[in-house]
Parts: sequence; structure tokens; C-alpha cells
Amino acid sequence: MRFASRKTITLGIVATFGLFSASAFAVDHPVQVGVVVNGGFTFSPSTLSIAAGDTVTWTSAGGSAPHNVRSDAGSVTNFRCANGCDGAGGNGTPSAAAWTATVAFPTPGTIPFYCEIHGGPGGVGMSGSISVTTPVDLQSFDVD
Repeated sequence: MRFASRKTITLGIVATFGLFSASAFAVDHPVQVGVVVNGGFTFSPSTLSIAAGDTVTWTSAGGSAPHNVRSDAGSVTNFRCANGCDGAGGNGTPSAAAWTATVAFPTPGTIPFYCEIHGGPGGVGMSGSISVTTPVDLQSFDVD
């Protein structure tokens, strides 16, 4: 007589905790605005890879130079933020005051962004890029 033991195996490596599900495990990614590097302003980090459903929070410490963050035209997620975001409690006008703005990224794709004062569309000057990926769902199966 054969005794079968039934086990459930979950595919994926436990180290991928952050990739379960966009809705249940959304992550916020901080970005500093107006960091001075080699005499010029930048975003830190300037490139991010995030899962759909995650958010990005831009924070400007304020100072003598005004900054904002704006997505390139035609991006899958559009935004213009500084003291709030356009259409969500603000107008995104560049500001030298301290400010924080959070944007959700529900759709996979690449979203270039820039400061309207110190950068421009297409990666000019103070700019960056967000790569939004489809979250990986873990799957399980039975083994006899």
C-alpha cells in the first residue's frame, strides 16, 4: 500500500516579499528633490523601479531655488506636483518652500519626470524616470 503525502509548494523565493500583490503590499518610495550634485540640482534617486500600485513621495527641503516635479507628456501616469499636485489639492507650481507630494502609479510603463525650472522633458537637466512593473503573484500547486 502506497501512502501519498500531499504538500503544497509555493513558487517564488521568500526574498521577494515586496512583490506579492499591488493592492495588499503597496510600497512608498521616497525621492529627495533639489539635491545638489556636482554643482547642479537633481532628484535622489533619479531612477526607480516600482510595482504597479506603489506610490512615490517627493520631498523638497525648501531653499532659495524653486522646484517641482512633472511627468513627461503622454506618460501612462501624469502629474505636476510641488505644494500638492495639480488636481489633487494643489497646482504643482514650482516652489522654494518645503513641500511633499505623493503620487500613486497604478499602471505599468515608464514615466519620465523633471523639474520645470531646472530640467525638461526627455531627460534634460534635473530629471528622472520611474519604471512601473506588473507585480509578481506567487502561485502554488500540489505535489503528490
